[in-house]
Amino acid sequence: MNKRLFLILLPALLSATGCKQQKASETKGTITEVEAHQPLPPQYTAHYDKSVTPGRIDIEKALADSVPVNLSKVASSIEYFMVGDDKYPITDVVATNEGFIALNQPKLYLYRKGMKRKRVGLKTTYGNWINVPGSKISFDTVTTRLYAHLKRINQETGYGEEYIAELPPLDSVLARVYYLYPDSLPNRYFFPPKSSLIRYLSPDKYATQKENKDGIDEGITLFHLNGDTICTFTAGIDPTTQRGQYLFQPPFFDKIYRHGDQITFRLSFCDTIYRIQDEQTYYPAYVTDFGKLRLTAIENIQGKDRKNKAWMTALEENAKALFVRTYKEGKSTQSGWLDANREPDMPSEERQIVYLKSSGQTFALPVKTQGLTNDLDCGLPFWPDGQTSGYLYMIRPAKELKNKIKLTGSSKQKELKAFLDSVDEKQNVMIVVK
Repeated sequence: MNKRLFLILLPALLSATGCKQQKASETKGTITEVEAHQPLPPQYTAHYDKSVTPGRIDIEKALADSVPVNLSKVASSIEYFMVGDDKYPITDVVATNEGFIALNQPKLYLYRKGMKRKRVGLKTTYGNWINVPGSKISFDTVTTRLYAHLKRINQETGYGEEYIAELPPLDSVLARVYYLYPDSLPNRYFFPPKSSLIRYLSPDKYATQKENKDGIDEGITLFHLNGDTICTFTAGIDPTTQRGQYLFQPPFFDKIYRHGDQITFRLSFCDTIYRIQDEQTYYPAYVTDFGKLRLTAIENIQGKDRKNKAWMTALEENAKALFVRTYKEGKSTQSGWLDANREPDMPSEERQIVYLKSSGQTFALPVKTQGLTNDLDCGLPFWPDGQTSGYLYMIRPAKELKNKIKLTGSSKQKELKAFLDSVDEKQNVMIVVK
């Protein structure tokens, strides 16, 4: 696992790299560099609200059983979009006022229901997009501006420089005859080398992770695009040892996302999912209870036996539920096969966990169902690949839909049938629920 450089002292790092904002000259229309801004120290000291009782996601108990859950428990609508083939796979999706913008890396398209997709006027190469999961694009619903998280090679140092590029309002970009190129954009905000998991909050506010002395994530830092630190939120994690001492590839899983207007985050080896209420207050929203199955940081990093241990590998959320994917290490005997008393082999197991907010219940879906039972239109079982502004989406090949969906003539399937009749089986389909 490549070592990620997180921002422990964000102002100092930003100062060292200049944190230069580039703006277009009004007279010549060329890019000029504004004098580097000296980043300010943290504006606030974090306040942890202990009065909030977090919801309990009982993963250990849920994994002991299998319970089907209907899609209608977590969503009331479903839509389908034809989103291109595997030549340009979708790597990120954001909801806009008009539809969904998907990054068919390296191209951006606007997808609207019942309409042909529209190319968004930013043109760049595959290698110019950052190489981290999600959050390559952001959209502000008020200004209708699109923000692209890109990188470029510094010819002097040879290192990649990550930056946020601000595009004009969406209607202006869609109406362009000629494409915009990253170097032609007037507003570009550069970040320190190897920064990762940058997350969009608002047009000038972002978040990134904070690393402790042992190289493990221990919180997140909010900052403005000019480099000024807003606040750092520290989260309790297991006692750790230096990351360089681990023997096996560790199952680190971190997540930062927006839920409504609140930033939400979860760190490796931390049972709690936190929400940031305002620029200085955070609280525990949920606790994931793995019980005896829990893998501690020391057990993992020092290469202890992980059999029969489980950990989180994915997390998504909408208004009605949390969706957790877990991995449980099995047992296997590669030697000692002559020993009649050896333990029987047990395969590793991936499970899909659903926590229903209304009832506070946690369910592990049957492995064979491969998702929530689709009772909205009797289409494919649904499990989210990602989320955006309250929507959950899943990407599947059109051929899979055509082969696996049974059309019954039900009125529920009227729109689905019309879509399947028109879709090219060589395309991929984005299924969106809310």
